[in-house]
Amino acid sequence: MLWTRLKFIWNYATHLQTDANPPLELIFKFVDTLDKKDTKQHIKTFNNLAVSEKIYKSNLPIRLLVKENEYVSGSFGAEFKKWIGNDEYIVDLFTVSLVPFRATRKKNTKFNKFAEATMLQHDLIHFFNGYDTSPMGEVCVLSFNLAKEWRKSYATILYATLLMSLRNTLLPSKYPKGVKFYEVIKYSPIYVYIRCVLESYFRGRKSQWFLAVDWESYLDMPLDKVKQKLNLQHKPKYWTTIQPIWKRLLLHYKKILKRKTKRNIKLGEKNGV
Repeated sequence: MLWTRLKFIWNYATHLQTDANPPLELIFKFVDTLDKKDTKQHIKTFNNLAVSEKIYKSNLPIRLLVKENEYVSGSFGAEFKKWIGNDEYIVDLFTVSLVPFRATRKKNTKFNKFAEATMLQHDLIHFFNGYDTSPMGEVCVLSFNLAKEWRKSYATILYATLLMSLRNTLLPSKYPKGVKFYEVIKYSPIYVYIRCVLESYFRGRKSQWFLAVDWESYLDMPLDKVKQKLNLQHKPKYWTTIQPIWKRLLLHYKKILKRKTKRNIKLGEKNGV
C-alpha cells in the first residue's frame, strides 16, 4: 500500500499534467484502491447518524429533489438550484464517482445512496466556499473534507500536489511572461498552495461534517442563515484574493500543455508512430 502511494505521488507530481488537466478516472481508481477501509469506517459512522435513515428511505437524492422543485428566491434551495444549473460546474472531480468500479449497478442500494450523499457533500463544499472546479479549487475541497473525514487517498493527492507546486515554483517556464519579481515571490505556486490548503482545512475544522447535515430541512431556509449554521458566513479570504491570479496561471499551464502535446504529435509523426 505504501508503494502504491509513493508511486502515485511520483507520477502525479512529475509525469502527469495534473496542474492543467487532472486524469480523473486514474485518480478515482487510486481513491478506490486506497480508501476501502476508510470508506467502510465512514459508512459505519454515517449509519449511526439520524440523517442516514432519512437518506436511505428517501425516493430522490437531494440534488435531484432540488432540480425538480421551486424555492423562494434567496433560499438555500433556490441558490443551490442555480448553482447546479451552471455549466461551469458540470465537469468536476466527482462526476465520475459512480462509475462501475466504484458502486454497484443497483441504483437503490444503501451504498449508492451513501455515495450520492458523498457527491452532494463534495458539491456543497464547492458551493458554500466558492471554490471553482480547477485543480487548485479541488485541492481546497479535499483539504476542507479532510478536516472532518480522513482519507488516505486525499492526503496522498495533497502530498503529490505539494511536490508538483514545488516543481512549478522552480521552473521559469511555469511563470507567464512579464511577471514582476515581487509577484514571483508573492504568488509562487508553493506558497499559494500551502496558504490555500491551510485556509480550507481550518474552514472545514470549524464547520460541520456535511454528511451529518439534514440538507432537505434547510432547502427553504435563507441561504445566509444556512451559512451561519454551518459557521461559513464569511468567504475564504485568501482564496477569494488568489482565484483571479490562479485563473491566469492556469491558462498559462494549459498553453504549456498544448505546446507539449503538439511537439509530441510532431515527434511521433516524424518517427512514424
